[in-house]
Amino acid sequence: MQREMAVHGEPRKLQNVSIELLKMCDDELDAVRLCIQLSSFTHEYIGKELSIDKGHFSRMMQGQAGFPTHKRLALMQLCGNRAPIQYEAMQSGCDLVESKDAKIRQLEEQLAAARAA
Repeated sequence: MQREMAVHGEPRKLQNVSIELLKMCDDELDAVRLCIQLSSFTHEYIGKELSIDKGHFSRMMQGQAGFPTHKRLALMQLCGNRAPIQYEAMQSGCDLVESKDAKIRQLEEQLAAARAA
């Protein structure tokens, strides 16, 4: 039986992680660790929120077990950053781009600022 994943409060807005930090990651597990570290949440809290057994979570962080791929998006939403997917994109030679709506909003803000100046 699957358990519901309860995330308390509003989900954090996902932020991109600096490329310099991502370049220091040796593998995808390092990117997951970075994602968690930047959140300032404890391993215990994240494991509980993602419904991952404490022992399994500990083994994952030590590299002795894999992080469940079906929980990566929930991890990023909980932690508020895109480190794992940014690392994956970087390793495959791709760049993540903001949604069209976000880009339009950004350009409209720049245009309004330019007009105001």
